[in-house]
Amino acid sequence: MRTSDLKILSALRSNGRETLTKISADTGIQISLVFDRLKSMEQEGLIKSYSCSVDWKRIGLNRRTLLLIRMPQRLREKAQAWLARSHHINNLWLLDDRCRLAAEAMFVSLRQQEVFIKALRKELEDIEIAAHEMVENLKWEGFLSSCLRCKKLSAFGPSNSTKSQKAVHHDCLN
Repeated sequence: MRTSDLKILSALRSNGRETLTKISADTGIQISLVFDRLKSMEQEGLIKSYSCSVDWKRIGLNRRTLLLIRMPQRLREKAQAWLARSHHINNLWLLDDRCRLAAEAMFVSLRQQEVFIKALRKELEDIEIAAHEMVENLKWEGFLSSCLRCKKLSAFGPSNSTKSQKAVHHDCLN
C-alpha cells in the first residue's frame, strides 16, 4: 500500500464527497494522480463504495440494537439466511467461532424488537440471543479518517517491496 493511497483514503474517510481539488491540497498529491489513484483503487476493489451516514432516529428508527446470537453449527446457514433477508438487519457479521453472529438491527420501538426476537426464536428454536440497545455512537468508521492530520502517515501491512516482506506499521497505531 502506497503512502499516497493512504493519504487519499484518509481524506475520503473524513469526507467521502470531498472534491479532488481539496484532496489534492490536503494531501500534497497532484490532482491528476489523485484522480488516477482513486480510479485504480475503485477498479481493484479497495474502495468498495461511497455511502452516507443516516440519523436513524430522525427517520423514526428509535432503537438500534446489537444482537449477539449463538447457535449450533447446523443452524448457522439457516440463521444467516433468515437474518440477511430481514429488513430490520442493517449489518450482519459472522464471528470467530463460526457458531456466533452479530447483527445491527433497527426498530421503531422496543415492542417491534421484541416481536422480531420472538419470531427469530420461533424460526431457530435452539439459539441464544443477547440484545443490547446501542444508545450513542461514540466513534463510527473512524479508522484512517483522522490520520492525515498526524502528518506521520506511512504504509502498513505487507510491504510491496521485493526487498522486504516485513510489515510496516502506521505511526498512529503505535
